[in-house]
Amino acid sequence: MKYNYNQNDISTKIFDFIYSCSMHDAILQRAFEGEKEWVEKVENAKQPLRKYIDYIISNRFGSQEAHDACFIKTANEICKTINDNKPTYASDVFSFGNAQKLINMMVKHVYSFCYYAPDLRQNFRFCHCSLDSIMLKKVWDLYKIIIGEDKRKENLKNSEFFCQSWGKEGQDGNDQPEISDFPERYKRYQQAIRDVIKLKDGDMYPIEFDYTVWKQVSDCNDTIK
Repeated sequence: MKYNYNQNDISTKIFDFIYSCSMHDAILQRAFEGEKEWVEKVENAKQPLRKYIDYIISNRFGSQEAHDACFIKTANEICKTINDNKPTYASDVFSFGNAQKLINMMVKHVYSFCYYAPDLRQNFRFCHCSLDSIMLKKVWDLYKIIIGEDKRKENLKNSEFFCQSWGKEGQDGNDQPEISDFPERYKRYQQAIRDVIKLKDGDMYPIEFDYTVWKQVSDCNDTIK
């Protein structure tokens, strides 16, 4: 067998590898509590996500509104495709929360291209920061300074950012969690990130904020100083 280079084949392999890594994060632990192995095998779920990623790389989004409309469309298509292919023994629903984590982690991996091609950076200007438990807490710790609330850490679970597991976001008990707009907490979370960046006179993008803040050992209030 000859191992000859083929651009399309290698591109697909790279995408599949990143997709697998991102899906692992999207259904990790309690984010998706049922059987997980079958989810990654739903090949058709890759198609809308690859189209979305290709749009980013080719700088097809001219506004935040255009990006966000495509994001919701992509998330809905992913959820529908995966849930429509659910085996009879599976009970969990692949929610918007799972889809946004898959999409945003995919973006986070692809953004690493900018390490060698910094001119690509602006193409990611409309992308979101992934919503997960670690980032929810860190963003809330930063954001409560802006809104003037000094909530103690033991009360965080009662705040608007901690009303439920991020994996259940947008589900609302539906087997087919199709949405026409972002769930309120997701919108507040993304806006909070922009507000925190603006407070520090920063010019980073939300996806770059994710790299900067996630899993920092030091206190998150110091991470963007």
